Amino acid sequence: MPCSRLHAVRYRQAITEYFKEKGYDQGDNPLRSLVAFSGTVIDRDGPNVTYRESLLNGFGEKELPKRFDTDDYQVLVVAEKYQTGYDQPLLHTMNVDKKLADVKAVQTLSRLNRIASGKEDTFVLDFVNDA
Repeated sequence: MPCSRLHAVRYRQAITEYFKEKGYDQGDNPLRSLVAFSGTVIDRDGPNVTYRESLLNGFGEKELPKRFDTDDYQVLVVAEKYQTGYDQPLLHTMNVDKKLADVKAVQTLSRLNRIASGKEDTFVLDFVNDA
């Protein structure tokens, strides 16, 4: 199943709902998520709602890297964005649900290959590709 922008929206919604159900969005260190995708997404299977990254996150697209670099957000769901040019050393885990090959595979997986204080390892959960 390739990860589409709609899947990213749905993943982000599910993660946010899970945090609320468990109470993880409360207290001194609440868990929060962000979503990154380009353009507009229409969910034709749902209430025919139009989604944009800035509306879901509550701030402009250009602010996202800086906001994610704070303690306010811990999860970033991305669909076909930030394969190059986004350097966030704290990225730790990547779930891959689309075919990756050649340069695109290297660019995508190398997003995790950054050194950061306290970061000892990384984790890739790949649902599609072979080792």
